[in-house]
Amino acid sequence: MAPLRTAILGCGRFARRHAAILAGLEQIELVGFCDRAIAKAVAFNETYAHGRALVYADYARMFEELALDLMYICLPPYAHGEEVALACRHGVHFLIEKPIALDLALAERMAAEVAASGVKSQVGFMYRHGAATRRLKQALQASPPPHGAFMTLAYACNSLHSEWWRDRAKSGGQLVEQAIHLLDLARFFLGEPAEVFAAQANLFHRAAPDYTIEDASATVVRFQSGSLAVLTATNGAIPGRWEASWRVVAPGLTADFANANTAVFHDTRSDRPETQPTAETVAADTDLYLAETLDLLAAIRDDRPAAVPIEEGVRTLALALAARRSAEENRPMTLGGAGDR
Repeated sequence: MAPLRTAILGCGRFARRHAAILAGLEQIELVGFCDRAIAKAVAFNETYAHGRALVYADYARMFEELALDLMYICLPPYAHGEEVALACRHGVHFLIEKPIALDLALAERMAAEVAASGVKSQVGFMYRHGAATRRLKQALQASPPPHGAFMTLAYACNSLHSEWWRDRAKSGGQLVEQAIHLLDLARFFLGEPAEVFAAQANLFHRAAPDYTIEDASATVVRFQSGSLAVLTATNGAIPGRWEASWRVVAPGLTADFANANTAVFHDTRSDRPETQPTAETVAADTDLYLAETLDLLAAIRDDRPAAVPIEEGVRTLALALAARRSAEENRPMTLGGAGDR
């Protein structure tokens, strides 16, 4: 297969991870970079394409002028618009970073356009590609908990981040923009949600100018399977550390995750609860970003869905937005179909 003519839309900090991976793959030819701040696109071109690609400030023009095969969409949440529609119109496969939008109607329209066009899509929920994550998914599929499972998840950091991230209207808040990774994991393991109740507060940044998002939250999700999940998130913990961990408790099995690649699986099958359970450690060094890219390339080559198609991005966004609305209105939100707006 000839190298896929690939462009990156949005040349910010996070896009560097994707650009570095793409630049090292024989299956990829980086031919375009686009950012409203054209200097960023120029810098990406020099760093990752040795100056051989073209740079743009207007992604519509880039779609018109470059015969693209693949696009990496690395836009902040508020900047999403017609890029997916244009990708579909031009037959361009894409990876899109989370959250795929801040408006559920736009996200659903994106998914409908993808379905109609036949292009392959991948959402950047990279935790699904971890070795320990895949191991637990296989175990739960092989022996589904008859009455559900229980999951606890925690995310913690301490940073002012960028201006747009601190603005609720632009990022959606910490849960929607950041801890959404863990909401997606809960869906991945436990299935579709039925109800969510959340509380959010600004406990640590009240004196920070233009800080309009929550920096502490607690979210409880009840799933259609009967499972329960509890997610805590804060931006008031230890500076310089970005910590995510989770535990899944199912009949006969408790899995403690340090990250998506590393977990301890405790075999708790016993008629005597006081018996010391056996434990198995899963530890791998899978590059999650490379894994999601290789899966997308295989999906294009084999004409199959990617591991995390855009429909998954819609469903997880629906849960995150319902949780945010629950906190705003101080009441549980029922989810059905694509979710509660």
